[in-house]
Amino acid sequence: MLGVINFLTTFPEFDQYGMTLLILAVQGYLFAFLLFGRHRKEHKLSDLFLALILIVTCYRSTSYIIGFMSWYDAYPTTKINYFLFNTGVVIGPLIYFYIRSITQPYLNFGKKHLWHFVPFLFFILLNTGSYIYDVYQPGFNENQNGVSYTFLFLQPFYWVEVINLISKATYFYLSIVLFIRFRKHVVQFFSDVYDVQLNWLRNFLIIYIGLFIFNQILFSIIDPLIKDLRWTDSWWWFFANALAILYVGIQGYFTNTAKLHELEVLSDEPEASTSSLSDDNELRDLKTALTSKMESEKLYLNPELTLNELAKAVDINANQLSSVINNGFDKNFNDFINGYRVNEVKRALQDPANAHLSILGIALDCGFNSKATFNRVFKNVTGTSPSQFTQQLKS
Repeated sequence: MLGVINFLTTFPEFDQYGMTLLILAVQGYLFAFLLFGRHRKEHKLSDLFLALILIVTCYRSTSYIIGFMSWYDAYPTTKINYFLFNTGVVIGPLIYFYIRSITQPYLNFGKKHLWHFVPFLFFILLNTGSYIYDVYQPGFNENQNGVSYTFLFLQPFYWVEVINLISKATYFYLSIVLFIRFRKHVVQFFSDVYDVQLNWLRNFLIIYIGLFIFNQILFSIIDPLIKDLRWTDSWWWFFANALAILYVGIQGYFTNTAKLHELEVLSDEPEASTSSLSDDNELRDLKTALTSKMESEKLYLNPELTLNELAKAVDINANQLSSVINNGFDKNFNDFINGYRVNEVKRALQDPANAHLSILGIALDCGFNSKATFNRVFKNVTGTSPSQFTQQLKS
């Protein structure tokens, strides 16, 4: 009876530390549930991996959340540590396969990919075996951690931290390489790369890599080597982690990457490939036909123009069109289309009839679909910002 009273008066302790993390973690679990539901309906592999990422990240934080809410004070001999499996070896593969499921929409995840998760299974078995062994050891019920758990996980061997470091660093590297390759590939197909959510993938990687670096600095350098961190000091990492959960859950759920399913499989180096063109005369003729089509029909005014759509308009296949643009104009598809859009904007700005229109309004009429993309592309092409260009026109 005394133990029950002590539990009720000690846990949970609703202060700014535990409650803040709890509220944010609940949001993470909620979006994981929504993603699981959408995966069952639409069978999108990316939803499944993102839901698992949220679950694992929230699970990693849950023990610390209940710790901040005085669980360990209420239950000093709790055995919860045995069920806190090492998630560091599973978050890396999940992030990598999430990036793959976005950049390779038709990825078939099968048995051959399961070996990436063998280290996580190893830690589950290790924790389970440790618990079974310690149950039969003297004094198990009087202590929080038994003999084998203390030896395997709490002694200063740092072997778990080393494995986590190697695993995360490896999979983050693979994810970055995958993203960079995809970015180079996508500019050959879409006229607005940010419209196909490259910014979301970039931000997603930055967040998790940033958390990884923050964790290493805080718990692998400052805590063991510089000063012993109090629980209120380490709380800031878990707060940053909880904010990341909320952002990833919201942005990941509402970001639509379905347009990537249109992505055509082109050669890895289309700018160096001329296999689809028989000779220089054919290249010259196709360049002339393409230029004529672009100038007469102004296809670039379509903000969602893709390589496939332009290929159909010119009546050639997408690989052949990619070769014409890369080898004939020395540009990728994205730069080729946006070059026309910038020239159209420049002509419109010089027309007195458009004096009543804003720069952004003109840009949207000329095929751009966001202010950020327009400003970036315009400066890359002209060397000046849109506002500087208009000032030069006035002067």
